[in-house]
Formats: sequence, C-alpha cells, structure tokens
Amino acid sequence: MNYFLNTNQKLWPSAPASAFAHIGNGTNLVYVDPEHDLVAVARWIDNKAIDGFLQKLIAAVENK
Repeated sequence: MNYFLNTNQKLWPSAPASAFAHIGNGTNLVYVDPEHDLVAVARWIDNKAIDGFLQKLIAAVENK
C-alpha cells in the first residue's frame, strides 16, 4: 500500500485537504478523514470513481 495526501484537494476535490489514504493493488482504499471523524475501506474501486464515492460518503456523514 502507498500513502497519499490530499494536499490542496488535488487528489480528491470532494474531500478535505486534511484527508489521506492508503491505496493498494487492485485499488484497495483505506480513506482517513480527520475533519469528519471518518475511516472508510473500499475494495476494487475504480480510480476514477473514488472522488464520487467520497463525495457521497461525506454528504451522508454530514447529513446524519
């Protein structure tokens, strides 16, 4: 797994800049979002779908 920062929201525009993730082979994703007190795991997600997934996930947490 590799470690990725969302510096300036360049990697995932829908996620906060403080978010980070560990991404492994097959796009296994461990997403950490300290602003929303959130950790999420997704397996076999297409790289192009990650930002949309995060947008929906964060919206669901904010609207609870």
